[in-house]
Amino acid sequence: MKLLTLLRHAKSSWDNPGMADYDRPLNDRGRRDAPFVGQFFQQVGLTPDLIVSSPARRARQTCDLFAQEAGYNTRIRWEENIYAASSDSLLAVVRSLRDDAGHVLMVGHNPGFEDLAGALIGADGPGAYSLRMPTAAAAHLVLAVDVWRETQPGCGQLQWLVTPKLLKAAVG
Repeated sequence: MKLLTLLRHAKSSWDNPGMADYDRPLNDRGRRDAPFVGQFFQQVGLTPDLIVSSPARRARQTCDLFAQEAGYNTRIRWEENIYAASSDSLLAVVRSLRDDAGHVLMVGHNPGFEDLAGALIGADGPGAYSLRMPTAAAAHLVLAVDVWRETQPGCGQLQWLVTPKLLKAAVG
């Protein structure tokens, strides 16, 4: 069994419309939400063994803020193939993960993350439930595989999905 958490980057800034998509930073809300989600992971004892992230600026910032609060102090793997990736490309990244990592957190983008999560839990066919991942949402999946290269559509089960909004409501 492997654990995979998909964390969509936090809210990005659109203050500079001429800026390349890859270079867009987080806005104020994003800079608040990313560490908040990291604190949740720390509190529930789910610090990942490995973080793999898109190197796009908003994903890097989300990753760094999350990791600091989650208690993650190992090297982050920056993976270009996560940026603007399809579900199939993201699945290839998952299959390339090192097997000594039992829990991997990936930081990236939609629509690829929603599509990958849906495929892994078998909810991507016609009329299937559509998984929604707003900014800074984390979808935590249990995969029925012993090694990452065995990951296939339908091998996963969604354990939970949290958003900053839900976490803030739970705190009061």
